[in-house]
Amino acid sequence: MGSKKRRFTICSAVVLGIAVLILIGFAVFQPQDSQAEETSVSQTRLLMDTVVDVRVDAPGAADLVGETFTIMAELEHKLSRFIETSDVARINQYAGSWVEVSSPTLELVEIAVELGHLTQGTFDVTIGAVLDLWGFGSDFKRVPTEDELAEALSTVDFRQIEIDREGSRVRIPAGTTLDLGGIAKGFIVQKALQYLREADVSRAIVNAGGDISVIGKRPDGNPWRVGVQDPRNPSELRWIVPLEGQSIVTSGDYQRFFEFEGRRYHHILDPRSGYPAWGIRSVTVIGDDAVVCDAVATAIFILGWDEGREFALGLEGMEVIVIGDKGEWFTPGLEGKLIAL
Repeated sequence: MGSKKRRFTICSAVVLGIAVLILIGFAVFQPQDSQAEETSVSQTRLLMDTVVDVRVDAPGAADLVGETFTIMAELEHKLSRFIETSDVARINQYAGSWVEVSSPTLELVEIAVELGHLTQGTFDVTIGAVLDLWGFGSDFKRVPTEDELAEALSTVDFRQIEIDREGSRVRIPAGTTLDLGGIAKGFIVQKALQYLREADVSRAIVNAGGDISVIGKRPDGNPWRVGVQDPRNPSELRWIVPLEGQSIVTSGDYQRFFEFEGRRYHHILDPRSGYPAWGIRSVTVIGDDAVVCDAVATAIFILGWDEGREFALGLEGMEVIVIGDKGEWFTPGLEGKLIAL
């Protein structure tokens, strides 16, 4: 999520790759007959501080693509804490008081609390003060002191978020900073796909900086193919994953980071310690809901190699790929489906 106030440090290879994941066949498998070409439209814009690609194959595709971008931009302006007029910015500004918010914001805050419980608190949207200490969300990165971390961590507890459904209001404790950035992109992509499905679109792709969701199959009738990047060489792919009517999301330590005294400090912070989670390099999650995939990828990353894999095996309807210091692993449901490169 972002505005001019938010500038992430992204390694050049990720910029060249557009995102955490690279969609294979996005432009290669275009329909060839003239009638199909008239109803297949692809556009790229900058939203949520990332490159967003939308492709729609349907009658009136140009209008559908335009409306999809409009929906995503409107949601960003509600959900980014770095846009001063957003719902989330106002929740933070008036922390300690009730703040009336839009329906999408209320919905996402409710989802965030549910995901906090699902992930045993390893995904926590009240971690904003800790992110700010490290400088993620600004141009100035640094390693905070233990005292600073202890003070910021005292404000982190998703269970303290209060929700008034009747009045469409949210309240967080004074001193707490709400940051929905960990799931807002997935939520926005999910809403874009919902709009396209309701418009009876049978084939479409939304790729928001690596949060990729698809409708249908490629024009040749096969599933879309998505490449999972090598976290230590993001310009290269490690696997190809088939994708049909689902979403795929990756959390990686190579996406936003800085180096200090020979050590890499990345943006995936453990809400229990305030430090970046170590041991995992990337987690890729495939499932029906991009929002849940976002949160689950973060949680597995934070839980680490052993606990993270155990957690992944208990998930229903989702498949997971983990790349860490100890090796590579994926859930049994991906056996025979992944193409190693």
